[in-house]
Amino acid sequence: MYKIGEFSIIAQVSGRLLRYYNEIGLFSPEFTDPQTGYRFYSAAQLPRLNRILAARELGFTLEQIARLLDGQLSLDELRGMLTLRKAQIEQTVQAEAERLRVVESRLRQIEDEGHSTAPDVVMKSVPAQPFLSLRELLPGLSAVRTRVEQLHSVVPKTLAQSNLGPITLVIHAPVFEPDALDFEIGYTLTGNIRPEVRLAGDRMLTVRNLPRLDLAATLVHVGPTSDTHRSYGLLAEWLEAHGWEVLGPGRQVLMQLPLRGPESEAVVELQLPVARPQPGP
Repeated sequence: MYKIGEFSIIAQVSGRLLRYYNEIGLFSPEFTDPQTGYRFYSAAQLPRLNRILAARELGFTLEQIARLLDGQLSLDELRGMLTLRKAQIEQTVQAEAERLRVVESRLRQIEDEGHSTAPDVVMKSVPAQPFLSLRELLPGLSAVRTRVEQLHSVVPKTLAQSNLGPITLVIHAPVFEPDALDFEIGYTLTGNIRPEVRLAGDRMLTVRNLPRLDLAATLVHVGPTSDTHRSYGLLAEWLEAHGWEVLGPGRQVLMQLPLRGPESEAVVELQLPVARPQPGP
């Protein structure tokens, strides 16, 4: 038997937490001396405490932990709770990894200051095209990549490759909102077909006409998609230096997808609609 201080060292938990669990009836000492009030714990209690701590790390509430330990949760309930928590943890890890990629990319952008070469900007018109697409608000760039991967895994199996142009992202929001990206993602079509393609979750890709861009300033970005802001910065500096006015948020054409994860190399053509500034009154 071990006093509470000794047991807290063995279990690597605070004495305060052990006292709290005792107060709420979740984990009580093996024996309490009625005369001194000293609490004594047994090594045989460690499995129960480990289950409590593991369940707490998984995000279970104390009430859920109590039901779990007392066998009041059905197998289906437990599986559902674990599956939900697993998805939450994966989403958090994905979001943190995305944040780290952005930080690293911003650091590279700072290191590039004063050392960048003149960008190879091409001015061209972009014809109207049929566009098999889905427009939605997406919670971050990782969700955009996930949607692109879904399209790439589904659409080429449904339509002949000869009818498909590159995956294109149309940016609708006038302001960049990283947690609510108003993007339309789809394939430009080269044939006269009007298909509908269903994704998981009853999301439907439908065809509309992607309008013509009379004049677009384009720049090809080569590298991770998390680095596109660096190429946007170069393009913006060039347009400003050459007296062009940007008319809207534009598009991204994925000429080559990142094939080995988010940090692998992609080839993306950035397109910004532009015009010469109108003279003032």
